Amino acid sequence: MALTRYHLHKRNCVGIFPLLCAFLCGVLLTALIANTSPTCSPTGRVYDPENSYFLILLIVTAPENFERRSTIRETYLNLRPRMINESYQEELIHIPPLNERGHVQLESVATQRQLLGNYRAWQQKPIKNIKVINFKIKPLFAIGLYGQPKNVRRAIYEEQRVFGDILELEQLQDSYANLTAKVLHSMRKIDEKYDFKYLAKLDDDTYVKLDLLAEDLLSYYEKLHQVQQQQQQQKTENHPNNNNHLKGAPLLELYWGYFRGAATIQKHGVWQETDYTLCDRYGPYALGGGYVLSKGLVSYIATYAEQLSLYKSEDIAVGTWLAPFRNIHRRHDVRFDTAWKARACKDYHMLLHKRTARHMRDLYAGELCTHEEDQPDGKPAALPKEYFYDWTQPPSSCCKTAV
Repeated sequence: MALTRYHLHKRNCVGIFPLLCAFLCGVLLTALIANTSPTCSPTGRVYDPENSYFLILLIVTAPENFERRSTIRETYLNLRPRMINESYQEELIHIPPLNERGHVQLESVATQRQLLGNYRAWQQKPIKNIKVINFKIKPLFAIGLYGQPKNVRRAIYEEQRVFGDILELEQLQDSYANLTAKVLHSMRKIDEKYDFKYLAKLDDDTYVKLDLLAEDLLSYYEKLHQVQQQQQQQKTENHPNNNNHLKGAPLLELYWGYFRGAATIQKHGVWQETDYTLCDRYGPYALGGGYVLSKGLVSYIATYAEQLSLYKSEDIAVGTWLAPFRNIHRRHDVRFDTAWKARACKDYHMLLHKRTARHMRDLYAGELCTHEEDQPDGKPAALPKEYFYDWTQPPSSCCKTAV
């Protein structure tokens, strides 16, 4: 009988021990997963994969511009990011060096001309359609909802339910007078909610060759990372026993667009400026039809939104807000046709401002110049001249070198 009890006792112990181990492991795993200590929880920004993107498209639109938004959804938002040719990064991306004082040395006119020539030559190369992995783009149509009639709000909410791409600005009244505030509110809300690398601010009458823009931006990001790694390695080799070199120049930020310098301050009309007292001309800024900002610059603007001056023109405001920084790559690019009036049609243009819904569909179908055919009486109007930006000259003499 004793033997029988021994065997029963042994069998029971063997059966209980795995259960006890499983129970203890479960308790430990639950404690690790369910730990809600404030020191471990993220503050502010959401980092889950659904809210993490490489590029945010901030498209400024009016509540009534449903046709424009629909056209954008049906055209360039369908252009999937892709690596078109592996030579792009080496031939077309320039990461500027810093001078001895840590200021970015921006591209010379000669360098800008060479990069454009390289791009036009690259356009003739055979296309290699290689899909990019883990490259996410989020379009957001910014609309101010404060004071809107109920029927307009219902329409916007329904549009959001169907497409999920409306950035609802509940506290902002949508108007031309509030355009700078609208961009500021949008950047603040995006910075709070999303994790991203770059943000492209666009008007809803700007067409974007999104596959090309994405290829360029990804190549820029990768090359910048490589250059920074090389610089870090070189500093470590030069200072093997000194960690102070790690406290060097801040990371390079990107402000990419078609720049203008020394624009005349508006004294009359809808764009009349009464609060710009820094100078008798505006400083350099990227034209508002479309430009790209790196995440650090968006976060800076969002952080100090309450302290920044709300100038009439949002593109001038952004240029002024970012003027003091020495670590910004102000990348002037003639491929951005983003002025108040479309320039002469070129196949190298990547962003094309002042395009109607029909023009966008034509561009999506491969017809580049139908906007020029719409001139009255068939007479070509006087179009803005393209220029390279000469950063060695004061803004009053910046833009005299024709492309």
